[in-house]
Amino acid sequence: MDVEIRFASSEEEREAVYRLRYATYVEEMHLYTGQAEHTQRWLKDADDSTTHLMYARVAEEVVGTLRMHLGGEGAISEPLATRFALERFLPLVPREQICVVSRFMVRQDMRGTAVPYRLILESIRFQLERAQELTFCDCQPHLLNLYLSLGFRPYLGTYDHPEFGVMVPLVLVLRDREHLEWVGSPLRSLLAADVSISEVPARVAPLLEKARGVLSQELSDPDLYWREVHGLMGANRPAVFGGLSEQELQAVLASSHVIQCAPGDYLIRRGQVARTVFVVLSGTLEVRDGERVVAQVTEGEVLGEVAFLLSSSRISDVCATGSGAHVLCLSEKSLRALIDSSSRAAALLLLNLSRALAHKLMQRADSPK
Repeated sequence: MDVEIRFASSEEEREAVYRLRYATYVEEMHLYTGQAEHTQRWLKDADDSTTHLMYARVAEEVVGTLRMHLGGEGAISEPLATRFALERFLPLVPREQICVVSRFMVRQDMRGTAVPYRLILESIRFQLERAQELTFCDCQPHLLNLYLSLGFRPYLGTYDHPEFGVMVPLVLVLRDREHLEWVGSPLRSLLAADVSISEVPARVAPLLEKARGVLSQELSDPDLYWREVHGLMGANRPAVFGGLSEQELQAVLASSHVIQCAPGDYLIRRGQVARTVFVVLSGTLEVRDGERVVAQVTEGEVLGEVAFLLSSSRISDVCATGSGAHVLCLSEKSLRALIDSSSRAAALLLLNLSRALAHKLMQRADSPK
C-alpha cells in the first residue's frame, strides 16, 4: 500500500481533512455534534488557521490526519497550555521548542495499517527539523501502551475531557536517545543523523520520574509493577481473575496499566468505540443513563465487558464518585492477543467476564422497577 504524507496547504485539502474529522468523530464516535458543520459535513475550529495540518493519502483519498501547534509560531493557545500544564516545562524549555499534537485520527479501515505510524513518523521528523524539543499529546486509556512504546511518557495523571472522558496527557522528549532506545521506539531511527547534543532530557527528567495517577509496566520494572498491582488488589483477588494461576494472571496483566480517576471523571462515555475492560481496584463509580444512576460499581467489579464481548460501542456513561477510583485497564488488543496465545487463561477470563455480566443481569432483574 502506497501511503503519501502531505501538508494541507490548499482550501480543497483542508476541507478534505475537515470531512475526515466529521466522518470519524461525529459519524463514527458520535462526538462534537454541537460543534460540527452538519450541512458541509465537516469539523473545524479556530486553531486550524494557525497549525500545520498533516494528512495521509491512499489512492487519492484522505485516510488520516493530525495537526501540530508550534509554540514558536504562537499556535499554542492558553487552553492548550493549561490542558497540558506547560507552565511546568517553560522554565526549562523555551516555548519556541515546544509542540502540541492534536486531532490525530485515522479512518477506521486504515487503523491496522502503516498509516498511523507514517503520520507519527513524519510529524516527528518535521518537528526535529524545526528544532523542537518536547511534543505533547493525550490519549484514551486503551491507546496508552501504543504511545508508551513510541517513547511518550505520562507526567500528570489523567483529566476528564468533555467529549472523550478520561484522557492521559503525554510528553515525548524528542532527543532523549537513551529513553527511545530503552523502550525500543521506532522513532529512534530519526536521531541517527542528529549529531547535536541536547540538554533537555536531563533538565526535564525530574518532571517525568513518576506520573501521578498512572501506573504502567511499560515504564517500570515488571516485578515492581506486579507488586504494586497486587497491593492495590489487596488480599481478595477480583472475581474476574478467579481460577487463574499466578503465571496466568501475569500473562493477563502483561500489557495492562492502572489509572486513577478523580471524582467526576468519566471513565466511559456512551457511544465510545474503545472496548477496554476495566477492573475496579479501589473506589466507586456510577453507571448512568443520562442523569439517572442505574448502578454502582465498587472494588473488585468489572466494567466495559459488554462492549468487549459484543464488539460494540459503549451503552452507558460511567463516572467516578466519592474520592475517586483506581482502575486496572485491559485493552481489547491485549485481551485478543491473550486469546491467541494462552487458551486456558483466556477461557477462564472469558468465563469470569460472562459470569460478571450474568450477575449484573440478575441484579437488574431483582431490583425494584
